[in-house]
Amino acid sequence: MADFFEEYAGYPNYEKAAIHDEAHGKPVRKKLWMVFWIMLGVTLFELYLGSSVEMGELNKEYVFIFFTLVKAFFIVWIFMHLGDEKRALKYVIIAPYTLFIFYLAFMAITEGVYSHYVTGVGDPLFIMKAVLH
Repeated sequence: MADFFEEYAGYPNYEKAAIHDEAHGKPVRKKLWMVFWIMLGVTLFELYLGSSVEMGELNKEYVFIFFTLVKAFFIVWIFMHLGDEKRALKYVIIAPYTLFIFYLAFMAITEGVYSHYVTGVGDPLFIMKAVLH
């Protein structure tokens, strides 16, 4: 491998360019712990809403879908470095997926409820329960 870098002097040597000292690792670990605590807080709030707050079954499904999207967006934002991009690129990447996921969830819930009322058979939220559990 050393012969390769001697032959191609302009080629970047990433093994030597990486910084692995303690001073560089502290902010990285701090960021990871911050992400962990935020995700834990969102998850606990989601579980609290799902178990303690009285709301209709359909509204509960929408709340779970919303918080799942919030957590997915946060993971993409931090770990896939979308937060470092320009604002327009963020919206171009996130907006279509978010709209499509909301559309799919709306259609699944709507069709499940409609099928239940037309046929009178089955659980109207069977599809969403199967997906979320």
